Amino acid sequence: MATTTKTKTQTKTQAKNGQAATTTSRKPSEQALQAVDVAIGAGPTVADNVRQTAETWTNSEARSHEIDALQKRVQTLRDSKARKREVETLRKRLAAEIEKAEAKGGDVRRQVTDQLVGRARKARQRVEPVYRDRIEPTVKRVVERV
Repeated sequence: MATTTKTKTQTKTQAKNGQAATTTSRKPSEQALQAVDVAIGAGPTVADNVRQTAETWTNSEARSHEIDALQKRVQTLRDSKARKREVETLRKRLAAEIEKAEAKGGDVRRQVTDQLVGRARKARQRVEPVYRDRIEPTVKRVVERV
């Protein structure tokens, strides 16, 4: 566990310093879990963003502020010097959204795992008495004959 925390911190530090943040220092199993978490968390994250955008566009004052902000961003993208800054800002926003999706996905994955473990325990509690009452005596009789 300590290596996971160290690796994540190191990767975030590298990203802050402007170096390319790579996940190659992580174990393949951790990379797989990260990919699953992002994929699972993408749905709820998108739903939250759509809900927030819908709320913004239904309020007339917020809608006008949003339109002004979008017009400024378009103007920024037209300027070649400011375009690089805007692209970098968009990259940071994308990275933040991916981190949000990963966190949500991890929560959802853990909840589903807990539910499945609970169901398995209940099924085992249902089946074990039947096994003890019906199968064990039969197995003991067969073993005694041999």
